Amino acid sequence: MNIAFFQFAKILFPKQPQFPIKIPKNLNPILQCHLYRHRRHSHTCAALGGMSITSAVANAAAAAAAAGAGKKAAQVQLQAELNTDDEWNKFILRDGLLVVDVFTEWCGPCIGMVGNLKKIKVEIGGDNLHLAVAKADTIACLKRFRNRSEPTWMFLAGGQLINVVFGADAPRLARTIVEELQNEELVKKGERERPKRAPHELTPPEQELAVAQEKLNQQRREKEAVAAETARNLRRESRAKRLEIHFTDVCPALMMPHAQKNLRKISDVLEPYGVLVADKCPLVLGKHGARILAMEDPEFENPEAVASLIERPSLALLLKKLPDREGNIIEIARRTLFGDGLEMDDEQAKKLPSEELKANGIPGLFVPADRHQRASILDLLFPKLVGGLVEPPTSPDPPHIAMIFGAWQRRAVLTMASTAKLTNRLLRYGFFTDANVDEPKLLCKTVEKYEDRVEKDYSETIVLMIAVGVAEPALADPKDIPPEGPPEELLTLGPLHVSEDTVVGAEECERFFPPGYSEPEYKPKPKSKKKKKKRHDTKDETMDESVGDTTNDNIEEGNGEAGSADGEGEGDGDVEGEGDGELEGDGEDEGEEDDTHVDKATSPPPTTA
Repeated sequence: MNIAFFQFAKILFPKQPQFPIKIPKNLNPILQCHLYRHRRHSHTCAALGGMSITSAVANAAAAAAAAGAGKKAAQVQLQAELNTDDEWNKFILRDGLLVVDVFTEWCGPCIGMVGNLKKIKVEIGGDNLHLAVAKADTIACLKRFRNRSEPTWMFLAGGQLINVVFGADAPRLARTIVEELQNEELVKKGERERPKRAPHELTPPEQELAVAQEKLNQQRREKEAVAAETARNLRRESRAKRLEIHFTDVCPALMMPHAQKNLRKISDVLEPYGVLVADKCPLVLGKHGARILAMEDPEFENPEAVASLIERPSLALLLKKLPDREGNIIEIARRTLFGDGLEMDDEQAKKLPSEELKANGIPGLFVPADRHQRASILDLLFPKLVGGLVEPPTSPDPPHIAMIFGAWQRRAVLTMASTAKLTNRLLRYGFFTDANVDEPKLLCKTVEKYEDRVEKDYSETIVLMIAVGVAEPALADPKDIPPEGPPEELLTLGPLHVSEDTVVGAEECERFFPPGYSEPEYKPKPKSKKKKKKRHDTKDETMDESVGDTTNDNIEEGNGEAGSADGEGEGDGDVEGEGDGELEGDGEDEGEEDDTHVDKATSPPPTTA
């Protein structure tokens, strides 16, 4: 064995080595590392001569053999993989400087920096530098780094977080490693204190970024809130205008269960002003109705009032103004029952019907304050009356965004979107020629039609319209409100584009899915074949003979009026048969093309060199 190493040394150093030893740059990194260490003791090597070189090479070769013959073994030794909390907790207890590449499953670690980090470890860090990659998706301490595509490098020592570097900036990362290694040397000598910061805490630069990001998020939320309120007001105004055509002199009202015995009092107060109780009916509003009423009037948010509306029947009233009376019925009812627009003292206010009907802080009467509330309460209390004259209101789309994926991902995307957690959030989808957001070109609306396409291309995309909220949060059950932002499950698939907020998302989705997109396509009915009426003669035998003779003669002569026994039906059949034959032929050709054609939308696009 020593002879073999000596021969290997002679290959590296054919002449008597000069000190300090010059080490070849193309040598195995592990051999380099050991030879560098032996070079530090050049005076010892000079005293011992060539045998020291042989010993150095032998030690280096032994280290290389221990590390493994392949690159994979060296990778395992130089860079640990952390996927669980236990693995993370054990790793951060190591001595020395720990450099961790934090990544998410859908993005992956920064492969381009692996070579630089290993070189730094071999040449500078040695046993004082430990490298690792950690999956943020499965480690609780790294939760703040999830769903990020930017490379993230954590520097830890003694179980404390000492620095965080973002981005694939190789020179900056190398400088930071050198600086932190020097700082660790000072810490060991007692000349410097290590910062006290747990791995889950933010560093000062991270805190600045977090503050800036929170400002951006706040601006985005305010922008979305304004847009949502504007859209809601437009819907209410449109509905109010629609109902005013038929219900100008009508106003709904609601008496709570405890106040129904005072119906006569309400009727007597309104009658002098030309307002009558045209209809009344008991009604249990239920949870949804109670939420609608509470959204229109905050007084009905009282838990006792909500419980009463859910459990007991209230009395729905339909107030109507007499034709010979002037004024707005809403203003008349509110002024008479609630004192709106009247100047009065406390004693007079207590005598108003609305105040007299209160019990234990629960209001006893509701009358809409404006035309928007009137439209909403009419739909709630008298749906059959309204439905007989006006179409019911359409449910608005919730806040949504557009997510674009490569069409080759369609199966994974639609499988993920069809899960129980996301199925209600997928509003629409379609296939488009590319990822152009400004001028999209539709290919087809369903995956079945897309699969039927013979020609597919890498540039084709599938676009999803994903809900990121609800249209009326006040009416929704909190458990039915989806989390803010795009679904993490879809983000893991690596979308090509995601709308930056719901305002931009609404604009983009309107281009991808214009009004009427979801309406079923019209399919023309196939034309029915015309049946040729058979000729009938007075005598059956004569008819059979004449038909037979005529058929034979015409076939021989090639006459176009041939075979009228089957008549035009047979002629039509020939024509259609030719047409069908052409179609079948095309189909067969397409099938042959499919055998050799590569489906470019079932696999990722090829990587460019």
